[in-house]
Amino acid sequence: MTQPPAGTSGEKPGLSRGLDRVLRTALFLVPFGVLGNLALSWFATDHDKLRELGRPDLRYLYLALFLALFPWVTNTLRLLIWARFIGHRVSFRDMFRVTLGAELSSSVFPTSSGGEVFRWGMMVQKGIPQGHAASIVTLGYIEDMAFFLVAIPVSVFLSRAWELPVLASMGRELQGQALVVIGIGIAAVLVVRLLFAAVLRGTLGQRPRAKGLRFTARLKRKFRRTWQDFRSVHRLVIRRGKSRFLLTFLITAVQWSCRYSVVTALAFFLGARVDPVLFFLLQWVIFTAMMFIPTPGATGGAEAAFYLVYEALLPAGLIGIATAGWRMLTFYVQLALGSIIFLAFNIADARTRARRRREAGGEAP
Repeated sequence: MTQPPAGTSGEKPGLSRGLDRVLRTALFLVPFGVLGNLALSWFATDHDKLRELGRPDLRYLYLALFLALFPWVTNTLRLLIWARFIGHRVSFRDMFRVTLGAELSSSVFPTSSGGEVFRWGMMVQKGIPQGHAASIVTLGYIEDMAFFLVAIPVSVFLSRAWELPVLASMGRELQGQALVVIGIGIAAVLVVRLLFAAVLRGTLGQRPRAKGLRFTARLKRKFRRTWQDFRSVHRLVIRRGKSRFLLTFLITAVQWSCRYSVVTALAFFLGARVDPVLFFLLQWVIFTAMMFIPTPGATGGAEAAFYLVYEALLPAGLIGIATAGWRMLTFYVQLALGSIIFLAFNIADARTRARRRREAGGEAP
């Protein structure tokens, strides 16, 4: 099932333009987000309580930063393992760029949209067939689901989380919002379906009908080819990929443990001694709640959810700086650093393409 080397000649125009827009939006959002976090930290923090802390242990802050950024590495390794297992000779740099592109896109779009479309599109751009790329994305979903099916019940049991009234109130709110989101999604699908059916019937004219029929035929061909690739990959994983799935499952466990432990390291930095298992579980609750917040990167709603959940669990007067610090580490630092790295990759690739064109021009007779 070996494939030819992934292409590196350049990005597809549509994807490239989309990534450029994401990058510009990300760079635009960072200053405003940082200023907002500084304002929240200043007005919601008891400055007398902050002075009582003395000199906090900076090692916990460095640990929190490491825990926030290390998931980039684990996510890249997961993509790399499956891409090479299928037979694509991609590099760590290729998959790291895919990871960054997905992270940036999920930061400037509503969290529910995720970065899967960009992850899939960038893998296709690297020469991975559409079905194979879809399989890699799906395997990531399965790994995440398998981990949380184990981790969440264990966390609930060890932390006795059912005793927290804030979780019950958040559950009721999320249930109501989930019904609204599902209702809107179903209504949107029905509207699109009815409109497309009208186009194919010729209700809107023969020219739109002809374009609709051509589009449908192309879509069916692509879907058939993608589905065949998708099925072949999953049969291969079931037959020969069980050990790799175990490896990626362990990497997945490290990834989510790091991401959901940032707040614990931050709490220790602020002088609070907390239950890491409970704080892991509460991070899962917050990141799940962010899926129902329609703002880019769940801006505003993420801070409100954190404040609501942790207000009674962190030292009085420090919830403001804790909220701002958590959001800074898990969002704005990643957004700023990821944008810079991604921009550096773009510049390096542009220089490589320019050099190759010059070399090709010099070799021409």
